[in-house]
Formats: sequence, structure tokens, C-alpha cells
Amino acid sequence: IINDNTILIHYTGATKPWHAWANYPSVIYYKNARLNSPWKDFPAKDARTIVEFKKRYKHLLVQGHYFKGLLAGSAYLYRKLFHK
Repeated sequence: IINDNTILIHYTGATKPWHAWANYPSVIYYKNARLNSPWKDFPAKDARTIVEFKKRYKHLLVQGHYFKGLLAGSAYLYRKLFHK
């Protein structure tokens, strides 16, 4: 449980809050910290590797973002087939 006494948050799972496709409630704590850091002007990390593309499309589908998930899945499949 994250509350006012929390000092450290350890994010687990495939999608981390610094990924552009992260859209779950606890990401807000990371975003607030980043806005107060030297990295505030840097964008969130987007998918670059095949593994990240796969994680992105699966995360979007699980979150119920079906259209975005299908687009991300298409991008993953394209890269998997044509960028070897």
C-alpha cells in the first residue's frame, strides 16, 4: 500500500512506469517524482526492441485498450517478421 509514509516504491512486472504505455494507478507517483527531477523534459521510454513491442501490445490488451493493442500488436508482428 502506498501512503504518505512511503519512502521507496519497487515496481515489479513487465511494464514499468517509465514505459510510455504504462497506464496503471501507481504510475502517478513515478510521474510526480519525474516532474521534480532533472529528467522532467525527457519523454517516457517507448518500445524499441522486439521484447518491448511484445510487452506493450500485451499490456494494452490486458488493460482493455483493444484498438491500441491491435495497432501495437501489428507493429510487433511487422518487426518480428521483417526486422531480423
